[in-house]
Amino acid sequence: DHVERPPTIAPLAPPMGNSVLATGPAPVSPLTPVAPSLFGPPILPLKDDVTGSIPPVTTIPAINPATSPALSVPPLGERLPAAIGGVKLRSAALTGDAAAAYAVAERYVDGKGVPVNMEEAAHWFERAASKGLVPAQFRYASLLEKGLGVKKDLAQARRLYLAAATKGNAKAMHNLAVLYAEGADGKSDYTTAVQWFRKAAQHGVADSQYNLGVLCARGLGTEQNYAEAYKWFALAAAEGDGEAAKKRDEVAGRLDPATLAAAEKSVQTF
Repeated sequence: DHVERPPTIAPLAPPMGNSVLATGPAPVSPLTPVAPSLFGPPILPLKDDVTGSIPPVTTIPAINPATSPALSVPPLGERLPAAIGGVKLRSAALTGDAAAAYAVAERYVDGKGVPVNMEEAAHWFERAASKGLVPAQFRYASLLEKGLGVKKDLAQARRLYLAAATKGNAKAMHNLAVLYAEGADGKSDYTTAVQWFRKAAQHGVADSQYNLGVLCARGLGTEQNYAEAYKWFALAAAEGDGEAAKKRDEVAGRLDPATLAAAEKSVQTF
């Protein structure tokens, strides 16, 4: 009877996003092992999260003179506080430069020069996202998903995650997979979730590697495959995920020596 039961697998890891208040290490990251629940309230990893592909904006981005002359007159009635940045940055943001709008949004998130204001951050992320800026698409989708600074809209969040994911943003791949797994439209779609978790896992996102291990072990959205589950748990464990290490060892007990050796080899050659 014991042999017939699959390993006890913990819930999946949550979506990734950005906290606007805390300043310590991220509670959900490949280097901070926890056992979060996919199906509980969302946990917001901090903006120093290292699993994705969005670098922090630490300097004023280059301005595109073709679309945003440095000293263009902004649209009538729209202003930015001087404390948000220099004249060139403000003018560029107000006249449609996506990188400048993203930098402004980041400053509202971080409270850099201005008080933290998530409504303003959402506004400027949306403007940058509408220009096709991939990091902005991810960040604005994250706010839409959680209802931070903007009305919660899972359908629009999923569309933006998809846009960013198809352009190679690994965090967006992960969060898109979570929305499919959770059933943002009322029904879980594990098959599509597996596809996006796999893409993010191949980009090295440890939470996606863990989640893919869960789905492979359970046979949700894909064939049940303990060897494949072992591979993804082992890769996540190598990034410091203690829960993944436990699941790796549980699954290893289900594999015969030859299959386990092959699974270990696939980890080494990843």
